[in-house]
Amino acid sequence: MKLISCYIAHFGKITEFKYDFKDGFNSILQENGWGKTTFSVFIKAMFYGLEYSPNTRKKLLERNHYLPWDGSLCGGNIVFAVKDRQYRIERTFGKTDKDDTFALYDNVTGIECNDFTENIGEELFLVDRDSFEKSVYIPQLSVGTAMTDSLNAKMGNLTSARDDINNFDTALKSVKDARVEYTRNSKINPGKLFGTKQEINKCKEEFEKLPAIEESVEAMSCLIEEKQQNLDNLNNEKAKLAERIQLQSKKEQELGAYKIHKENLMAEEQKISDLDNFFAAGIPTDDEIIMLEQTERDLAVHERAFKALNEDLDREGNVFDKPFMNRIPDDTEFAMWNKMAANLSELRAKAEHSKLSEESSKQLTELKFFFDKLVPTDEQLAHIERQTTQITGLQARISQSNERLITLRAEQEANEKVSRNNTVTVWHILGTILLVIFILSGVVFSNYMADIVGRIVEIVSVVAIIADLIFLIISGRRSHKNKLKQSEEYADRVEEEEDALELSNLELRELEEECEEFLSHFLLTRASTMQENVYEIRRKLDQYRHLLDEENSRHQEAEGTLDELADLQLELYTKIQPFASCYGINLYDMGGEYEFLAQLKKDSDKYAKHLEALEELASHENSIRTMTADIENIVKRYPVDETLRRAEAIQSIGIKKREYEAIKARIDELKDSIAQFEAEFDVNEEVQSVDDLQQKQSELDEQIMELNKQLIQEKENLSQALEEVERLSDISEQIERLEVKEKEYKKEADILGKTEDFLNRARESFQSKYMQPLQNGLHKYLSLIDGPEGTQSGYAIDDFELDMDLNIKLSYSGSTKSAEYLSQGYQDLVALCSRLALVDVLYPEEKPILILDDPFTNLDDKKIKESLKLLHTIADERQTVYFTCHDSRL
Repeated sequence: MKLISCYIAHFGKITEFKYDFKDGFNSILQENGWGKTTFSVFIKAMFYGLEYSPNTRKKLLERNHYLPWDGSLCGGNIVFAVKDRQYRIERTFGKTDKDDTFALYDNVTGIECNDFTENIGEELFLVDRDSFEKSVYIPQLSVGTAMTDSLNAKMGNLTSARDDINNFDTALKSVKDARVEYTRNSKINPGKLFGTKQEINKCKEEFEKLPAIEESVEAMSCLIEEKQQNLDNLNNEKAKLAERIQLQSKKEQELGAYKIHKENLMAEEQKISDLDNFFAAGIPTDDEIIMLEQTERDLAVHERAFKALNEDLDREGNVFDKPFMNRIPDDTEFAMWNKMAANLSELRAKAEHSKLSEESSKQLTELKFFFDKLVPTDEQLAHIERQTTQITGLQARISQSNERLITLRAEQEANEKVSRNNTVTVWHILGTILLVIFILSGVVFSNYMADIVGRIVEIVSVVAIIADLIFLIISGRRSHKNKLKQSEEYADRVEEEEDALELSNLELRELEEECEEFLSHFLLTRASTMQENVYEIRRKLDQYRHLLDEENSRHQEAEGTLDELADLQLELYTKIQPFASCYGINLYDMGGEYEFLAQLKKDSDKYAKHLEALEELASHENSIRTMTADIENIVKRYPVDETLRRAEAIQSIGIKKREYEAIKARIDELKDSIAQFEAEFDVNEEVQSVDDLQQKQSELDEQIMELNKQLIQEKENLSQALEEVERLSDISEQIERLEVKEKEYKKEADILGKTEDFLNRARESFQSKYMQPLQNGLHKYLSLIDGPEGTQSGYAIDDFELDMDLNIKLSYSGSTKSAEYLSQGYQDLVALCSRLALVDVLYPEEKPILILDDPFTNLDDKKIKESLKLLHTIADERQTVYFTCHDSRL
């Protein structure tokens, strides 16, 4: 597959950014803080989404990190090609994964398709998020990788069994936990096997108590039978005594009742004699009593109402009646006035709405102050923007000129130094040696040879000496001219570069003076470049023009509303101002008609209620006078206690009447009972007392009660003992069941232990199938970087190997060391090779993209150079996206 393009709407600090990917190697060089890591995370998020967890106290997740701080919608799209088809992924991200959106389109037709789901990363790369980050995605400062179950399944070419492999660690842990559940020896939380053994020992200890408890049960049974026999005897004796008491009690009751009737008759006759004196004026009828009580209740109601009204009027105090001396406005008028007041409020709100908001007005005032000295035209701003762009270019040109000038001067000094050191050339030395030889030859031949030969040699030597001197003079002058020519050339180049630099500085000063003169008209915040200040002016000018247009538009809307407002206000104030004057309010000056109408309505309702209360008070007062006179005319006919209240006096008359009638009825009943008793019985017969029999009966009851308590307790003890016997009898069977269960638990624990061992050995066997391709890949990429033409670290390629968890090991001097013994730079180098080997094993056919986020920060220049050569080689087969912040790592 390969990436084609992407668009970032908002993601972290990157906003409105588009990038087109090319085939092969894509290098993205940006300074620190630009958002390179953000860009790489965006590519990963398009395929895998953003990780979310409700608990973020311990860890800052990518979602929290890259959501825009200003609340903008986070997301974008990415276009990629796979299997001769182009797709476009569109995603947005919210605060939780429930707020995310996902859509997949055919990029050629633009139609939404369902070739992949929201889990497109796992479906496309056949690994989960964690495994993606440990394979083709190489983040900064995390070049190394590690084994995951998803990688395990992918490398084993077991995609169909992926769920089982992904859950391998979970399954292994479940088996181990299940085995521990059987074999745990903790006393607080024992395992099944240990707990079963403890339970068997406990049951055996309990079973040994059975013989002693059975003997105790037999003794308790005998004691209960004995006490039950005693209880039966006492109950028989009590029944016979009860018959005797019943016979004797009947005779005693007959004579006692007769004597009581006689005494009661005398007392009742005395009571009725006293009541005859009370009702000397006559006994009132029931209807008269009812009417009198009802009148008293009605009178009490009127009195309470009269008192409550008086208290309310006292609390209310003086009522403000000045506005209502002529009339009280009715509800229709108030409704009409309130409607007019509401319309006034709406018109005022409409007029107020026609003004700019407080925030907009504040912004407009600030912008007017900002553009007080000058409101630039678009042409002026465009001209200044061009000038600032030229300033940036001139600054870069001046910087380059300075660097070239420094270089030229350094070369000039070096050339002069070489010229001084090489003043005597090889030819000068050779000529001088020849000159000495010729002189010596002439002297020798002239002194030791024949005259003619010596003379010839001497002449030749002189000629050679002269020729050599001429040659030395000519070569020396030519060398001096060459030195002068080189010196002049360097001087000309330096002077030319200095003139160009001076012209650039002059042009830069002129442009800066022009820009500074323009910027001096504005109060600007400090910025790093003039371009930023110009952009600030451009932004504020657009806002200033927008607010001025909005202010003019709202002003035109407000004119018609103000006329309608004035007419309606005049109409309403004409009607309610006479009432407002009583309050000392001038609505034309003060306004507030809505609040005034509420107060006027409140005062009018209060005044109307006050008038109604006065009428009701007079009515209650008249009723009280009439009813009081009626009650007093009736009550004074009877000798009622004068200290009693009115209601109590009336109630006492009714009570005495009912008492009189009840006594009269009881007297008639007693006389009939006495006459009937004298006719049936002999009143002179003596009746025997039953006190002694009842005393004896009480003693029997106490004995029976005590015996019953003892019997109940003994039976309860026996029942508990029998339950214990039954329980202990069942323990024998329980012990057998527990022993069977113990054998089963031992068998299951043994099976689980063997299963755990088998799973571990199966995993090692499964992983060993793909370890050799990983080792070969690691050695291949190490040989490309650290081979004869590479960095030559001194380590043998074959000394490096990968274990089952993709950890790097180094065999050195007969022992195996971890990668931590290497320098950090070499660790990253070997980790990169292991990553590339892992990607080759994971994707032998379809070549996915390779994303690297500046992984070479710990590498020296030579290792960086070799690593980049390797990446360019890999980019011939798979698309590579490489982020870095320094051109030295390109």
